[in-house]
Amino acid sequence: MPWKRATNCAIAPRSSPSNQRNIARGPRRDKSGPEAYARGMLGAVKHFDERAATWDDDPAKLARAQRTAALLREHLPLNGTEQVLDVGGGTGRLSILLADAIADATIADTSTGMIEAATQKIDAAGLSDRFRAVLLDLTVDDLPEERFDGAWSQLVLHHVRDVDLLLHRVREVLKPGAWFAVVDLDQDADGAFHAHLREHHDGHDSHQDEEFLVHDGFDRHSFGERMRAAGFERVTVHDGGVVRKEAGNQDRDFPMFLAIGHHSAD
Repeated sequence: MPWKRATNCAIAPRSSPSNQRNIARGPRRDKSGPEAYARGMLGAVKHFDERAATWDDDPAKLARAQRTAALLREHLPLNGTEQVLDVGGGTGRLSILLADAIADATIADTSTGMIEAATQKIDAAGLSDRFRAVLLDLTVDDLPEERFDGAWSQLVLHHVRDVDLLLHRVREVLKPGAWFAVVDLDQDADGAFHAHLREHHDGHDSHQDEEFLVHDGFDRHSFGERMRAAGFERVTVHDGGVVRKEAGNQDRDFPMFLAIGHHSAD
């Protein structure tokens, strides 16, 4: 059952088989106007739609998700009862890797292609009774009524133009005492991490790329302060490992951080 187009809208029950056969959608607003481009959404959606079907064919992406899953197991108090929101969860690979450590997961993404891929992977993993994939942009759409015990994201926020808005919105859908764990790139001063995209699209669809390539990583300590400004408490920042990829005709390690903030328990 898809989400209803209403402001006060609960997430459809995960027990319904139709949730996994049809893409569940949050309450949608029109995303075709200038507001969408102002948030850098349409370029990113097109990029990920085009690559969703083969995204997990890259062994490096799978290894990255495995390392992130291990990092989250180490730093989060997972006890198997958590309802988790995977922000920008793509194909759902990260949450699926952590399926044994949580109760259920809602994988939210703005890309229809990614949601289709995630739904297929959820079914293939036999998790359709506990996991679901929904088309949802937390910076634009009405928020669901459901509240979560935790949320995580991996290499997502550097594609979000209004990061501070997203942080506030994620906090709104968390239960008191819940956490948000963000794994993302450290500041990439020379923009080398996404240089291949700039080179590939140069002169083809520059507006799309400008909207897709929003942030060249973050200063990790400043990011922690942004979480505090969004209302998160007990914010901690940790090393998040590295992403190794080719840049400038040579392999290069790009460091990541893990920032964890908690919703007030009041």
